[in-house]
Formats: sequence, C-alpha cells, structure tokens
Amino acid sequence: MATDHFIFQTSKTQSAAVKKAWKILIVDDDHSVHDITKLALKDTLIIDRPLSFTSVYSAKEARELLTHDNSFNVAILDVVMESSNAGLELTQYIRQELLNPDIRIIIRTGQSGLAPEKHVIDNYDINDYKDKTELTSDKLYSAIKLAIISYDEIQKSKIQKEALYKQVLTNPLTHLNNRHKLDLDLIDNKNITLILLNIDRFSHINDLYGYEQGNHIIKEIANSLNLLHSTGCKLYHIGIDEFVLVLKSSSADETDKIIGLIQERCQNNHFTYKDIDFNITLTIGIVENEDKNLLNKANLAVKEARLISPNRVQRYNNNMKVVRNIENNHTWFKKIKHALNEDRMIPYFQAIYNNHTKKIEKYECLVRMIEDEKIILPFNFLDVAQETGLLTKITYMMLEKSAQVFSKNSFQFSINITTHDLQDKNFASFVQEVLQKHNIAPSRLILEILESNSLDNIHHSRENISALQKLGCRISLDDFGAECQNFSNILNLNLDSIKIDGSFIKNLKDGMSYKMVDSIVYFANNVGIDLVAEFVCDKEVFDIVNHFGIKYSQGYYISEPQASLCDKEDPLA
Repeated sequence: MATDHFIFQTSKTQSAAVKKAWKILIVDDDHSVHDITKLALKDTLIIDRPLSFTSVYSAKEARELLTHDNSFNVAILDVVMESSNAGLELTQYIRQELLNPDIRIIIRTGQSGLAPEKHVIDNYDINDYKDKTELTSDKLYSAIKLAIISYDEIQKSKIQKEALYKQVLTNPLTHLNNRHKLDLDLIDNKNITLILLNIDRFSHINDLYGYEQGNHIIKEIANSLNLLHSTGCKLYHIGIDEFVLVLKSSSADETDKIIGLIQERCQNNHFTYKDIDFNITLTIGIVENEDKNLLNKANLAVKEARLISPNRVQRYNNNMKVVRNIENNHTWFKKIKHALNEDRMIPYFQAIYNNHTKKIEKYECLVRMIEDEKIILPFNFLDVAQETGLLTKITYMMLEKSAQVFSKNSFQFSINITTHDLQDKNFASFVQEVLQKHNIAPSRLILEILESNSLDNIHHSRENISALQKLGCRISLDDFGAECQNFSNILNLNLDSIKIDGSFIKNLKDGMSYKMVDSIVYFANNVGIDLVAEFVCDKEVFDIVNHFGIKYSQGYYISEPQASLCDKEDPLA
C-alpha cells in the first residue's frame, strides 16, 4: 500500500496546503495504472483542496484497509483483479457491509467485455464507469472532479439536515432539548422517573415586566437546572414555562433529593434583571413506575397540586381528583352522545308566575336526560356537554321539542343559551326556521343568556343577538348578580328582562341578599327592564319578592319543573 500527497509549490498552492486533502483510493493490480493516475492528477486542486492518493493492489488488500479506515472520498476500482469480478464484489462490500453510501466509486476496467457497462450500472451501486483505453488525463480529471463535487454536495446536505434536525429538537431560547426530543426519547425508555417543573404565575412576569425580562429568567432557570446533569438527569425545555427532568429508575428518596436540589437552586434563589429581583416558585409533578403517557400524567399531577395551591409537589396516582374527573367526564360524554342519538333528551317545564295578574304567563324549558327510566338532572351533565362541544346540539334539540309543545297554546317560553350557541353562525337562522315550522310568533320565545359564561365574550356574539332581536325574539339575562361587574355591560344589550340570581332570592331573609336585590330592583326600574325572581321557595320569600314589586316569580313555591304544563292558571289560588 502506498500513499502520495501532491501539493503545488506556488503561492496559491501554499494557501491551499493547510486545507485537508481529498482522499482518493486506487485499487488495481496493475502498478503502472497507479503511476499514470498520480502523474495525470499531480498538483491538482479541486474545490481549493489538494488530492491525497492511497494505492492498494487487490480487492482483499482494499477490504483490510477499509475495515480500519472508511473515510475515503473517492475510490477508483479495477474490476478484474484476483478474480474476474473482484472490484464489483468490493463495491458491494463497501455499500452493504461497511454501510458507506457516501464514498464515490468509479469503476475503471481494461476488460469491459467481462463487465459490460450496462450490467454494472444496473446491478451495482457505482457512480461512474470508465474504460481504461479511453481514460485520457483530461477525462480522468473530469471523472475525479465530478466525483468529489458530488461527495462534497452530499456532505453539505448532511450537515444542513443535521443542523435542521438539531434545530427541530432544540429550544431556541435555552438551547436545551425540546418537547419533540422528549417525545422521541420516551418512545423506548422504560423504568424511568419523569419530573415536570411548571413555573408558577410566569405569565405575570411577562405581563408586568415584558418578554425580555421573562426570557432572561427562563435562561437563568435553565442554567441552574443544567447543573443537575451531574446527577444523571436529562433536562428538557418543553414549553415557555415548563421544564422536564428524566431520571433512570430511582427510588422515591433519590427523587426527593433531586427535588430538594431543584428547590434550592431555583426557588431559594433571587433572579435579578435590570435591578429587579424575582422570586420563583415551581409546581412539580412526578411520575414513577409508569410505562405510558408519562408527560400527560405529569401534567395531571401538576393540575392536582394546583387544586390546593401553587408551589407544591405532587406524585401521580390513579386516585387523584383530576383523574377521577376525567374518568367521570368520559363516562358522561358517552351517556350524552347516546341520549342524543336515542332521543332521550327531553324538556321539563317550570311555570313563571305574574305577581301582578296572579297568572302563569310563561314557562322556562329545562333539559332532562332519561336513563334506565330515571330522570337525570342537568347539573350532572351540562358542564361535560359544554366542554365536549355537545351543548349546542342539546340547545337545538330543546328548541325543537319545546316549540312542538308551545305551538298548541299561547304561553311564552324561554330556552337557556350560552356563548357556544351565540357564536354558532347558523343559530339565528335555525331559531327562525323552527318558529316558522311550528307557526309560533317570535315574540313568544325568550332566549335566556347565562351571565356568568356569556357576558365576558358578548362582543363575539353581537351579530347573532342582533339577528334574533330583529326577528322579534325576547332576550333575557339569567343569574343576574352572580357577576356584579356586568351592571354596566347590560345597558348595551337592549334586554327585555332579567332573572335575579337564585342564591339572592332564596336567602332574602339574609340582610346582605336583601340589600343586593334592593339594588337590582332599583337598577331595573330605572332602566325599564322586567325582573324575574327565581328560586322562590316558600311563602315568606314570595311575600318579600312582592314587597319589592318584582313582576315575576319562579320556583318550587309556584311549581316545580315537570314533564307537562300546569293545569291551573293560578296554582296559588
């Protein structure tokens, strides 16, 4: 084996001499071929780098060399050496056993009849095929240059891919592994402990002091946590204010020691930026002895901790309240879907009594679910319906079934609606379609907006509210007083009526509730809005409601919700 390194002795060459040479491997049993090749390419620069030649004289010798040094850029191989296809077998060895797809392989043969060009190109992973008889110095130079340029492009592409891959798996702020890297690392990782660190109230830092300060704090926390590498932890920055530590299987005591170090380095330190001191607390979720969904379970542990307070540590277990809630929600979600599909959602009706005329003038339609011949009250399932996107389907069903009932009489009737309904672009047109179908005057339909979940986002619902009012429907506000800051907001809604929150009505004998209702009555009288007192539970409360001059009463003292309308015009007579 021989190696020759050719370098120009000129100023241009001297500047290139410091650059790493391209490594060319020549494999041929004809010694003169080696000499001719080196002579033809003497003093050659390709992409500003010289050429370094290594000569071996058999495929066997080449295998031994490549086993120890697989870093050549180009290989020029003869076909016929110790056997008629030794060079082709060497090609397969390089590609299939050494797993080297990058080296550029040029087949150079003096016996092309033994290795026809088309057959070689079709069956072997080579990059060029040359007959020795036609390989002049210029053509040899061209072949080597094209091979090196191809090799260089492959390496640049690999570097770009590696950089992109690293970018995809790295958090740009802290340069720590990110969520994508964590997901990949968790695929085959078993018997590990995962610790999720969530910075408490971090959004307040951004809101009060700006993102520059927030980013500085995050980088300082990352630097503090990086010191835990000595404990064998892997550190990830998976969200703006979330870090994850992954430990190989450890005891609870060892995990607690890590938590202690975290609290010492983060929570007990003052982070200072631009003369402002920041105290940081962390809510920490720990997952141990679990095989699946580790990060999801750690998130649940953090949520469980915060049900009590921030700045707590919680180990995941199946009996946590948040886990039970999820299981309960999943159960009710299936029940709601089945009830809707099987037409087991029905309206119940509760009378609304005019305190002045002493008559029932309207009804509120309240949803019930039938399950195993039992009536299920809405507090069991409405929250789940809202969270899972089924609430508007229930509203549509209630409107259709209630309209069927009230098409046969002249009472007004009310349906509860929420933000989800009012943000449905088809809602107003559906209401109009149902009323026309059942020949009901729009003024008989009262749509009760739940104050607590609608007024904050009411500007998103203006278009539907305006369309419903133009249609002639009445708009009412339910549970008024539960969110007292909305006194000023309702003036722009052009409401027909307000329902006073039942918690004030049923506690009217309490001084504070009495004063609250007195304020609402004063407000409503001055702006000309009718009032409904719900939760009128007994005669004493009913008498106080009448003392205030409130126009309507609703509650068990008048009539409880039932599957049919009252048979008496005045149930109190």
